[in-house]
Amino acid sequence: MASSSSKPTSLKSTMHPGLDIPPKGDSHPEDSRDFSHEPGSLSDKSSYQDVFETAQADGQVPFNEPLSLHVQDKKGEREGVRERIRIPACTTEDDVDALLHATLMPPVTKETLEELDLMWIQSNINLRVDINYDHDLHFMPVSGHKGEQKRQEAKKYWLSLEAELRIVYEHNLQASCSSCQEARPSSPVVPRYFTPRLRQMFLTLKELLAILIPDRHQDEIVQYLDISLLLQEVTHGLLDVVRLARWLCVLLTTHCAPMRDDSAQEMAEQIREGAERGDLHALVTGIEKLFAFLEAMKLDVANHQIRSFRYHLIDDTVAFQQEYFRLRIVNEKLNVTASREWYLDASQEHQQCQMTGQTPRTVALGALVHGLTELCISSDRNIPETLKHDRSRLKTIREEIQDIVHLRISLTVYNTLIQQLRGPPSKDPTSLKPMQNRLEETRSLLQNRLMDLTEGTMGPDTFISEMWLRHAHSIGLELTRAAFYACRPTPPIPEIDVAKKITELLKQKFGTEASDHAVAREIAGRLEKNAHKHAMEFQNMTTLNISEAQKQWNQVQQQKQQWRNLPHIDGMARMLAHIAVLNMRVWKNLVYLAQDGDALDGDLDSISEASESNDIPVDL
Repeated sequence: MASSSSKPTSLKSTMHPGLDIPPKGDSHPEDSRDFSHEPGSLSDKSSYQDVFETAQADGQVPFNEPLSLHVQDKKGEREGVRERIRIPACTTEDDVDALLHATLMPPVTKETLEELDLMWIQSNINLRVDINYDHDLHFMPVSGHKGEQKRQEAKKYWLSLEAELRIVYEHNLQASCSSCQEARPSSPVVPRYFTPRLRQMFLTLKELLAILIPDRHQDEIVQYLDISLLLQEVTHGLLDVVRLARWLCVLLTTHCAPMRDDSAQEMAEQIREGAERGDLHALVTGIEKLFAFLEAMKLDVANHQIRSFRYHLIDDTVAFQQEYFRLRIVNEKLNVTASREWYLDASQEHQQCQMTGQTPRTVALGALVHGLTELCISSDRNIPETLKHDRSRLKTIREEIQDIVHLRISLTVYNTLIQQLRGPPSKDPTSLKPMQNRLEETRSLLQNRLMDLTEGTMGPDTFISEMWLRHAHSIGLELTRAAFYACRPTPPIPEIDVAKKITELLKQKFGTEASDHAVAREIAGRLEKNAHKHAMEFQNMTTLNISEAQKQWNQVQQQKQQWRNLPHIDGMARMLAHIAVLNMRVWKNLVYLAQDGDALDGDLDSISEASESNDIPVDL
């Protein structure tokens, strides 16, 4: 595994305020965590003045500008003298758009990978909460709408690099260009200039290799990636791209995970083919694979670190969260007044129905379990700030409850139809067993089929109940077909007529449930009772033991499950209990049972001093 150092080091716990790491958990948990930071435009640091400012805004410069402009960058160690290159008249509009508007930085940079550094991992509040519940937690490239947006930005960047290479490596080496002569209009136009990206691409590549490759190879990196020399070779058409790609392949396969070797070979082969055939598109595709490979290497390192420190991160979770949220309360970055009121309301409701023999300790936890259960059957999506980082888990439980509710309603309608189709029970005992076996088989298949019908992409404002109502017609058809298969009525009855009646009955029952929540309330009662039982068991266990117990239980359930995982009351109850126990340990004295000013009392440094002795051995 690649690292920046081959020697083990020791990092102090990130609970220590003196580390002054800006916590990245300030964003809402529903915001996708990703490794991309908005790249700063290099032109922000340039010394352009006066007449050039307006021209820069639309990518144009005055008529009398030369073939290229040289602009002194204030941040000399990063950019040095920055050139602006004239866009030839033969350039396509897509290429012009990319040259003028694509980001100046590659999609993968040292800054975009910052969240994967060990120090950030330890101070990432979302990760520190989620790792307790997700036993296969790992980093991966951002997906969804935000991921698609970044892919489009990356696509434009690589298009701009290909266009730049075509201009510098092919067009500007020609004595004249007939295509430019044909494309040039009769009347003069303002020439357009772009900021080249090749220098910054080489600089970024060098930075990435510096953080991914051990120190003993840094001299080799400096030798091969002499930026000034490389750019001169490109300008004169002398750059040996194949040699550079071959060196990169050997260097990367020496330090990457074995499973990445084929990707490194593929990257080098792509660059070689592009260079030898003079195919700039293939060449840039190879460079794109190179940067994707470097990101994958960093992901491998980060995920290895998560696996290595998982036990410590879980064991330290309560102390870390208490300190993290205490500081946010003290600094007035977190308002927990509404959360305290929510808990007190849940406590009052719980007192009206609490079981006998409970101690104050179990009553406090029971009140939280009750409040969590109510959140899971409520149509109100707002949740207390103290549960913000458990939003996705509570949302999953809420959706599973609704699946159980509507699945139960559907199966009730199915049972009613079965009774109607079967008619009076047969007096022949030999005919009962085949019928019963067929009914059980059909019912098992039907549950999975109904879940498949209602599975799909949901919008952020879509409720599960809406999904079931939307598919009522398909569900009605499925129930009818299953009932006819199981009962095989004689004389035959037209399925379509029965299906219409079943669909109307389903819609009626779904609508009734949406109004009175009768089935949901019944399920919530069972859920709260089971969750309370598990919470009492978890209360006497360490956070690490709870997490391991949950992991083992889930593994057993997966082995038992022959079909796809159906919602399971006990599984939801265990998750709800897990959330409740950890949440109570973190927030009990900070918010739920805190007296006025408790969050401000005490010496904050006392926790920090205790954490100083809790060094984390890091062997990268």
